[in-house]
Amino acid sequence: MGNVDSDGDREEGPGPYLAVLLFLLLGFSALTFLATSSGSPGDVSSRPRLLTTLATITGPFTGAIARGGQSCCLANSWALALWLAPALAVGVAAPFALPGRGAMARAARMSLWTIGWLAWLVGGPISFLHALN
Repeated sequence: MGNVDSDGDREEGPGPYLAVLLFLLLGFSALTFLATSSGSPGDVSSRPRLLTTLATITGPFTGAIARGGQSCCLANSWALALWLAPALAVGVAAPFALPGRGAMARAARMSLWTIGWLAWLVGGPISFLHALN
């Protein structure tokens, strides 16, 4: 069930954080693939579906990638990123910055990590509202 330190608390490693990130990435990658695969055949054939799906981790920039980096889509992605990047920064910093070894501290770190990545990845479908209309 994990390593236990001298105080009897479970030690925290990168495994749970990576598992959450991979779970979120898989879900949002599926949504990205579905979004770039929908529409008229002419529109779908001109989209870089595989590249866009693989770039899901770029969050709000996914829409710009789907449109080949068009300036309006890129501007929209940057505007979204300005709002979403702070949430990602807090989430990524939480496992390193929040002190404590107890259950509450572990729960706070994992919650902030999950919320940060979730906020960032939700930027992808939001960016599609501009890019794929």
